[in-house]
Amino acid sequence: MKNISPMVFIILLFGNYLALGQTTETIDKIEKSIKADGKYAILAGNYKHFEGSVRTGLRMRNGNPNLQFQIVLIGMVVKEITTDKNLLALVEDCKTAGIQIVICQNAMKALGVSKSDLHPYLETTSSGFLYMFGLQENGFKVITL
Repeated sequence: MKNISPMVFIILLFGNYLALGQTTETIDKIEKSIKADGKYAILAGNYKHFEGSVRTGLRMRNGNPNLQFQIVLIGMVVKEITTDKNLLALVEDCKTAGIQIVICQNAMKALGVSKSDLHPYLETTSSGFLYMFGLQENGFKVITL
């Protein structure tokens, strides 16, 4: 293998540094493009996804009272949210921040959860998937995890 001259090495290194800087600027610009009055929703099915969704929602709603953020829960987290103290604390954080949480009744039925098991702030829908389609039809940007 031939040796790379020091000048070529410096050019390659500097070029990579510039590309990294441009990427960081692009990422920052994209993150700041979130609309202060936007409509966003995340479909989460497990503990970690719910936790990440709440943290994202709190960050997005901070200073943006007109931004709408919803979390739709399906899967095992529907059962866990009835007893886990950490998840219940996150529900309280959502309530304070105005983040709506909607629970799938199909998941509730499959996991043996009744409406009376849920925190009073939580709302329910007959189908988490249908609800997400409805959110999309109503202009929400959605993520499914």
